Amino acid sequence: MMLSSQMVAAKTVSPSTKLNSEDITASKDSSKGYFSEQNLDNVVVIAKSKARKLQEQAYAVSVVDLSKQYTTIKPLDKVLNTVSSIRVREDGGVGSNYTFSMNGFSGNQVKFFLDGIPMDNFGSSFNLANLSANIAEHIEVFKGVLPVYLGGDALGGAVNIVTRKNANYLDATYSIGSFGTHKVSLNGAYTNTNTGFTIRTNAFYNYSKNNFKVYAPIVDLNTGEQLGDEWVKRFHDQYQSGGLKVESGIIGKSWADYFLVGAILSANDKNIQTGATMDAVYGKPTTKSISFIPSIRYHKTNLFIPGLDLSLYTTYSIVNTNNVDTAAVTYNWRGESIASNSRGEGYLTNATIHERQWQVNANLNYVIDDHQSITFNHVFSSMRHKQDDKEYPDYAMNNISQYLTKNISGLGYQLRYDRWNVNVFGKAYFLHTSTHKLMDQFLETEHYEQVKNNKSKIGYGTAATYFILPSLQLKASFEQAYRMPEAVEIFGDGFIQKANPDLRPEISRNLNIGLLFDQQIDEHHLMAEVSYIYRNTKDFILKGVSLTSDPTTSYENIGKAITNGLEASLQYSWRNNLNVGFNLTYQDIKDRQKTETVDNSYVDTGVSENVTYGQRMPNIPYFFMNGDASWNFHNILAKGNTLTLGYNCDYIYKYYLSFPGLGRPTSKKYIPTQFSHNASLTYLMNEGKYSVSLECTNLTDEKLYDNYRLQKPGRAFNIKFRLFLSKM
Repeated sequence: MMLSSQMVAAKTVSPSTKLNSEDITASKDSSKGYFSEQNLDNVVVIAKSKARKLQEQAYAVSVVDLSKQYTTIKPLDKVLNTVSSIRVREDGGVGSNYTFSMNGFSGNQVKFFLDGIPMDNFGSSFNLANLSANIAEHIEVFKGVLPVYLGGDALGGAVNIVTRKNANYLDATYSIGSFGTHKVSLNGAYTNTNTGFTIRTNAFYNYSKNNFKVYAPIVDLNTGEQLGDEWVKRFHDQYQSGGLKVESGIIGKSWADYFLVGAILSANDKNIQTGATMDAVYGKPTTKSISFIPSIRYHKTNLFIPGLDLSLYTTYSIVNTNNVDTAAVTYNWRGESIASNSRGEGYLTNATIHERQWQVNANLNYVIDDHQSITFNHVFSSMRHKQDDKEYPDYAMNNISQYLTKNISGLGYQLRYDRWNVNVFGKAYFLHTSTHKLMDQFLETEHYEQVKNNKSKIGYGTAATYFILPSLQLKASFEQAYRMPEAVEIFGDGFIQKANPDLRPEISRNLNIGLLFDQQIDEHHLMAEVSYIYRNTKDFILKGVSLTSDPTTSYENIGKAITNGLEASLQYSWRNNLNVGFNLTYQDIKDRQKTETVDNSYVDTGVSENVTYGQRMPNIPYFFMNGDASWNFHNILAKGNTLTLGYNCDYIYKYYLSFPGLGRPTSKKYIPTQFSHNASLTYLMNEGKYSVSLECTNLTDEKLYDNYRLQKPGRAFNIKFRLFLSKM
């Protein structure tokens, strides 16, 4: 019998009868006064899958089943880019900087979790772009309101990566592709059921030359004359990264469901080819980072009393990043170079950034009765940021520590019955920062002055759901959420990202209303969802860019932004043969700040009219669609072997890099409309024990752009080999 993604089943009771597990009973023989045996030819036990149970929560949540993605070559960020409301925007090829956006919120406004643990301090190499789908069982994408157990100060939603729970398995993959790309991943676990000893390992290594062609502006280095655009190869964009995550300990004991000691070790080495736009081209700058993160995890159900569960997680992260740009040379996109009168192609630096962070996450959940439960969560994090730039030995901020500490507490209550449930919660946010600010800039009295800030906020929200019909679910959620600025936003990255110690916390009122239809009829399964989103955000933190010959970026507060959006998705499957999916997102995000206040300016101060009032926020895609289809051919060449043909496409309507109402239409820079296609061919052997996948991305070789018109790779081919061994 075919098992859909929403239901799991055993054997049928009879050709004409199906029973739920609670309906399977023995019948009593009244004449003999005892239970008699009944012979049943077949039995079916129908239950909801984990993904389906998650989907039925009151929250606006999408669940991505990664078990169907293990043979694909996509990393996790590319997998998530097919979910409605999500855009993963890249600066280029493998290892390039990327921005994760959900309903217009991006960067640190969206939080990432690994098994419910915040990934804020995992380092730059242990991220979605470097992790293969094989690491996890599924991904939970919360849009807007979060469950209290996911502690943190997310403003626009969160992504929770749930790792695989297999007791004993080995999953090894290797892929090779265009532009000198190689990727290796190894995931496995061993558990001794007698002693409770367990060890779990996830490892990866990625390498790419990234020497794909781009259509870039050419400059004559001797005269400075603009020669127009040409197709050239990127020549200084090599990237490599590696990571190892290990956890070991005891499971299934009276004193602990699990007690695990672990560590994450990861590093990357990256050449920097360009700045924030392709107007800048570099041939020497590099950035390297290394992270070491020891951790302890503990979980116990029925702690002291029945129904009381405790989860604890603590970690200390050590992250060192080195940025080097010291060459006295100037390059153009042809790879030509001449000596320069000044050192540093973009920004003269040889800086090492040291970050040290403690993080503690505690979660208590108490089930009061069959209908009620309460949850308390607290997250504490404290970061020390210090920078040492050898090129500026007299720089006042060298080796001066800057600090950022957060305490975030959440308390939630849930009331649930058969057809409906309601969640209400409150959150308390506390932020302390200690940094230095440049005062009296451009004056003789210019100096750095220590600035300390303490901020506190109270947020709240609710989420509810009601089943109108067994297959039709209504959801609604609302919250007043806050997000405290992060270290990189306040302190900068020492290179392209500039510091801004004056950033204020963001506040957003978020509303989601949605309908979910999910129906299984014989061998057909249809799921459709439509949602309305509303976001009223004050002090919106937006990443801006200086469009100069050596562009830099910085985070700034935008007074007020309002989002009205609509997203819809449709999925259909037939037997275990056909799968078709489609989703679209429209999000109208506009500046709604009527006036602006100018402070600390040598030119003007006071209140003035905001000239961008009513205009769409720049550099944010507002209309995009995804589609995919696949067909499985079973028992090809041998019994148990499956051949899968797959296709997916991605459409993004054009959007401007600056406010659309400013400047002349002919001179405005924008990201053009894009429509890209990908195709794949996968062959599974021996019931999935072995597999080979061939993938072609950007099938029609389109010119694709995301961030500030930084071009992404053209047509590329990749092949992936996989070995999977499992022992139950």
